[in-house]
Order: sequence, then C-alpha cells, then structure tokens
Amino acid sequence: MQRLPGQTDSSSPAPTLRARRLALILTLTTLAAPLLLASCASAGGTSGTGQAATGTATTTPIPECVQLDPGATPFTGITGVSGLTLPAGAYISSPNNTGGGEGEYRIATYTVCFQGDAAAISGASAGATFTQLQAAGWTFDNLFPDPSNFSYIDYCSNSHNCFNTSGTSTPFTFIGFQQYATPAAGYTTFTLQVATIAAPTCVNDPTYYTGTPKYALYYDSNTASSSANPQNHFLMPPGTRVSTYQGGGTAGSTYVYYCSAGSQATVVNFLVQAMSNVGWTISSAASAGFTATYGSGPTYQIVVAVQNPNNYYLRVFAPM
Repeated sequence: MQRLPGQTDSSSPAPTLRARRLALILTLTTLAAPLLLASCASAGGTSGTGQAATGTATTTPIPECVQLDPGATPFTGITGVSGLTLPAGAYISSPNNTGGGEGEYRIATYTVCFQGDAAAISGASAGATFTQLQAAGWTFDNLFPDPSNFSYIDYCSNSHNCFNTSGTSTPFTFIGFQQYATPAAGYTTFTLQVATIAAPTCVNDPTYYTGTPKYALYYDSNTASSSANPQNHFLMPPGTRVSTYQGGGTAGSTYVYYCSAGSQATVVNFLVQAMSNVGWTISSAASAGFTATYGSGPTYQIVVAVQNPNNYYLRVFAPM
C-alpha cells in the first residue's frame, strides 16, 4: 500500500526510550576510544608490550672523606685562624672543645681528610699548608698547650708540628698538626688542634705597661731552648704578658711585673708548680705569693707577690 507524505508505516514500530539511550552510549564510546588511546600513548603509560614503563633512580655517591669520617663537611676555614689553607676538596669534622676554664687554654680538636698525601700539609712547596701559614705571619715553633691539664706548655716533637701567633695577638693562638694516617688509598687524615686563650686585662699603668704588652712563655725568654741561667727557665701562667718596666727596689734586686689570665689562686698555684718542676725550693707559701730559692754558692732567690693577677711582680735577687 502506498504511503502518503507524512504517513508512518504502522508495521514498523517507533524506537523505545531505552533503545535510543543505548544507541547514544555506543556512539559516544566509539568517538572517545581513539582519544583515550592517544592520551595514554603520549603520557607513556604503556609500552609496546602492554607493560607499565619504569624509571631508573639515581643516587649521589658519598664522598670518600665522609665515609671515613661521617659528619665531616667541606673545609671553608676556622674562625680566628687567618691564613689557614687546606688542600682543595678537604673535609673537616666538627670541633671537640676541651679546657677553657679559669686560667686555662681552650683546645678545639678537629679531624681533617683530603685526597692526597701529607706533603700537601707539611711540605715545602708554595701551596703547602705550612708554607701558607708562615706567609700569613704564623711562627713555626715547638710549643703547644698540654691537653692533659690545659695550663702548661708542651714541646712539639717531629710528629707534632706547631705554630703560634706573634706576641701581641689577642687571643694568643697555637695550631698543632699530628696523627697523620692513610685510611684509604690516595687519602690522608690528620688531627688539627687550635688552642686559644684570651688576653688578660692588664692594669692601665704606663709605668708598668707602656706600649703593647708582650706575651711571655718563660721567665727569661719566649722559646723552649736551653737557658744560660736554667734556674730562670720556668713556665709562666697561660696568657702572661710582661711589662716593659723592670727595676726598682733595693740594691741587688730587680722587680719584673707581669699580667696573666686567671685568678690570684691559679697564678700562685701555677708558679709554685712550675718553679718546683725545675728545682726551686718553695717557702713562705701563702695565697698572695711565696719565696723561692735555688742552689747554694751562689743561691738564687725570687719573691713572688700576686696581689692582683693583672699586675703582679717577681722580685729577682742577685745571686748570693
């Protein structure tokens, strides 16, 4: 039967609502599939085999010196120690601080590690640490504070190399190098110590302390060499400065004035021990001083009077 325009075939029923929804979903899925595949491919989410792609993690190698001394950091300098240079790439530990009490030196001990041999430190080349220190004004000496009591000065042996600042520095500073080792092929470690003591507050009396007072390590000199008068060659308290004024008193004696770090007690006790160590006999000991004698025919005598550690005297009598 022929249909007129606009007439529907009653034998072909209209699609249901459910059928129309299914058709729409299929159409959208078909259109979205290529887009999803392209997105996954560009993101690298799958490989050609369909397995997930994995990245390779990288780790920073631990420097050999840090393996040898965990916690060590690259050396950049030590506060208060100007002119100290170490080989390129050197590492240094945190300081272990000891001493520093009343009338004591303060000692900071470090462990240093670098790639190379000990000649980079103690050699004679222009770039060696010792050469650089001397160029910066440090004195290559044989003295360093005793780390067992922090008050006395010890000799430095061939395996213990020591430097100190000139006599007018504040604070007075020593540097010690020792205990060189080669714990790994091509690497050197050593112990670096820095000892300091603040300058004492000397009395402001131009008669006794004109100009800049000078540190004195010994009564008769600033060195550890043998003395022409061994009875006078004893240690002075830490940080001692000697006045430029010497004289006065009765005929046959000389006053020498000193200023030391510490207290009256630490200065007196130090001098009692130091003079006893080289053979002086101590008598009339009191809180403010004592009398010391040495030998017979002739007999040497020194009266030590410490009313104030910032200005005290040793009265040295002519031999009798």
